[in-house]
Amino acid sequence: MSERRGSIMKGIRKDSHTDRLRGSTMDIEMNDDDDSHPVKRGSSVWKSGFKGKLANTYRLGPKQKFLPHLIQKKGEELMNQAFGELAYDHDNCRDVADKVAADVLAFCKEQVFDRYRYVARVVVGEKKGQTVKIASRTLWDDEKDNFLTLNFENRHLFAVGMVFAIYFE
Repeated sequence: MSERRGSIMKGIRKDSHTDRLRGSTMDIEMNDDDDSHPVKRGSSVWKSGFKGKLANTYRLGPKQKFLPHLIQKKGEELMNQAFGELAYDHDNCRDVADKVAADVLAFCKEQVFDRYRYVARVVVGEKKGQTVKIASRTLWDDEKDNFLTLNFENRHLFAVGMVFAIYFE
């Protein structure tokens, strides 16, 4: 009986793997003013946009709770400006809805509510005498999380904007 020969790729795979790992690490030499010895640090998961880890504050609640009535007026203004007397067209309304959602989201992020993450969504539909119900479900903390609903209607279309403010510990 003849012997089986070894795999051709066995040696190649090992060499390519070690070369790839060598290229992913980065060695940094730092010279401290107090000490003359260099400190070497390396990581295989180094990213250029890395932000340092922040210390825990052990704060369990927000300093300022999200208050929807502060966003309501500006949100309604944005909806009125964007949709106005716009006639329903599927492609055009989708772009306008995305722009309104982005504007409302940007306005929410400018406010003083720290540690909140926001989700903004605008739904647009053609008015044809139908009844529409929009629902959403999520895990929710009644004490910290909150939401806002914006409504707009003209003779051609309806638009419903929803903003969810979720506290991020």
